[in-house]
Amino acid sequence: MKLTPSFKTNLSRFTLCGFAAMACATLSPASVTWKDVQFGGFLSQGYLKSSGPNDYLGDTSEGTFDFREYAANASWSKGKFRIGAQAFGQKLGEYGDDKIKLDWATIDYQATQWFGLRAGRVKMPRGLYNEALDVDSVRPFVLLPQSVYDNRLRDFNASFDGAMAYGNIGAGKLGSVDYRLFYGSLSIDLDSGATDYFNNNLQAKNLDFGMDSVRGGTAFWNTPLSGLRVGYSYSAFENLATTRKIGTTSIYTKQTKTYERQLVSAEYSFNDWIFAAEAGDEHALYDISLRTISTGAIRPLAVSFRSRYGYISAARRINSWLELGTYYSTSRDKQKYVAGSTSTFPILNQNDYALSARFDVNDHIIIKIEGHYIDGSGKIFDTPSQPQPVAKRDNSWPLLAIKTTFSF
Repeated sequence: MKLTPSFKTNLSRFTLCGFAAMACATLSPASVTWKDVQFGGFLSQGYLKSSGPNDYLGDTSEGTFDFREYAANASWSKGKFRIGAQAFGQKLGEYGDDKIKLDWATIDYQATQWFGLRAGRVKMPRGLYNEALDVDSVRPFVLLPQSVYDNRLRDFNASFDGAMAYGNIGAGKLGSVDYRLFYGSLSIDLDSGATDYFNNNLQAKNLDFGMDSVRGGTAFWNTPLSGLRVGYSYSAFENLATTRKIGTTSIYTKQTKTYERQLVSAEYSFNDWIFAAEAGDEHALYDISLRTISTGAIRPLAVSFRSRYGYISAARRINSWLELGTYYSTSRDKQKYVAGSTSTFPILNQNDYALSARFDVNDHIIIKIEGHYIDGSGKIFDTPSQPQPVAKRDNSWPLLAIKTTFSF
């Protein structure tokens, strides 16, 4: 990738941000405890740059610093009880807008090793890493594989309002099983990435997005082979519906009785290596109505949707200050009309090859540098604020991601 003068300037700005964070880190403890309440948090600032006309995760074709996250949390525990909460804010391209939100807030009672209850705004269990999305210290990657952990869908995936039962069931020589079962509700902002994901390539204004409930669970087998765990995750969103206004002429309503997701996961830790792989499937049958505003005439349509995706990854700790990682991530989204039209949808594919280096400056500061070669434009959102006609997209391009995280 050619380093243009503007890119060099932006990179210098990023470096200065990193050095400023390092200076602060020398003055901060790893965490603070006051009257049995433990406080912590993090602040991260990143930079994204891609080539060509493609804008992915923001205005990346020009290079963008609109890639940051920050949070503060507090927790208290005594005996079998634990209470905690976290406030979170982010800016990722046109999403987040640096708004501070209640990320999670739970009361937790673990009666025994095999049974506990958690209620409130609860982190959603899904796959290997969904409950640890904010913990930069556990991985070398700037971006987790986007086929499974799309940064723009954080509002959709991070947490729900409801309750969860959990525990660890011992199985003797066969190892043990960790389980999660949950049920609740989920509210989505109209300007979130989820609204664009469910209406990709539809140039329209969001009017409504919601669902009745979300339910699901995970089960992970900690096998007798040390370091190996395998698992399955399931979630279902009931009566998910979205409404958009297309220009000044039409109202577009899209609804499905059940939107289902499944994910199979495996992770193996061996000495300084960590290997992981996940494969998933999402599907739904949508009832769509296209209403002409001037006449009130409604055109009914039915569309089936299926997305298949997955990745394989490897990471190795080289020494106390360096960790390297790589992954291959792939996704394939396919829609087709079941009734009401003979038109066809483009098949949206994306293959992502990533290499990452993580530098541990001290106990508080991590710097990560990551390069991607992305083939396919399936994960590029075409939105009213950032229109990207499919015909004008490049089929492959590089992406550079840099991120500094300060934890306390």
